[in-house]
Amino acid sequence: MLFWVKTFKFDMKEQQNNFTQAQNLAKIEQFFQSKTATMLFLALSLFFAILLVVFGQPVVVLNFTDQLSTIHPLIQLTLTIVAGLIVLTASRVLLLIFCNRFTFSPIGYLLWVMVELIGIIATLCTILWVVSGGGHLQLGPLAGDMLLGTIFVTAMPYTISFLIFLLQQEQHEKHMLQEELERLQPARPAADTPAGNGIINFHNRSNRLVFSIESQSILYIEAADNYTNIHYLNDGHEETYILHNTLKVLEAALAGTTLMRCHRGYMVNLENVRRLQREGSSLQLELGGTTKVIPVTKTYTETIAGRLAALAEKQ
Repeated sequence: MLFWVKTFKFDMKEQQNNFTQAQNLAKIEQFFQSKTATMLFLALSLFFAILLVVFGQPVVVLNFTDQLSTIHPLIQLTLTIVAGLIVLTASRVLLLIFCNRFTFSPIGYLLWVMVELIGIIATLCTILWVVSGGGHLQLGPLAGDMLLGTIFVTAMPYTISFLIFLLQQEQHEKHMLQEELERLQPARPAADTPAGNGIINFHNRSNRLVFSIESQSILYIEAADNYTNIHYLNDGHEETYILHNTLKVLEAALAGTTLMRCHRGYMVNLENVRRLQREGSSLQLELGGTTKVIPVTKTYTETIAGRLAALAEKQ
């Protein structure tokens, strides 16, 4: 019985490994058949083709043709390589179109690349024969040199593209892991007041503690899109801390404290209100330590007035 249990566990593990390998292969296949990877491959191929012409000194391939033309050898090679790049670009654009319309297996992709390679070699040899004047052509040695150059031009882009794919996968896995860790962490409010010490801790949108201050030092909090400006007193001078969190979130987190919403764009610390005056049907609050006058809209007028009266009675 124990033998069968162990065998079953081994089979399940093997199936899981096979499934993971299949997923990884599918991701690689999807990456190399994408538009982004195709554009990257062509750009890198052009770059390494230029390196081949400038530093590779492929002028020796001209020894396999009768030079009956007055065109400079470097120009001959440039025209030949440009023709090869045109064939490569056309092939990759067609491959991208086919991949978008049909399902291409890895074997099908490999066969396409092999046919593409043969087409490029044939084009290179033909163009070089034409620009050299159409003389005798040593096809075997010339095709061999062309093959080596083409492999260099295409193999390096494949290698770099694969390294970029691995880097993207690593960043994606790190991002997924970070999201999972944040999901597993206990939810924390945007602000909290630890019992007994009169300190308010402010957290950003990632639930990370970024700012702590005594409650009585806070003057008012001002909305700024997805941010809030916390205005507070520091040694008698007004300063501002920019918090990456919304006023709506802070309003819910600070419920029950002396920090109250009084306007669509403001929360005010009732402890620091020094004067309340009426302007028409609305109120305005003057605070100690700042020249800023905080408006109170009709929605919050009754609540603010009631809380201020309650605080006055306690004092």
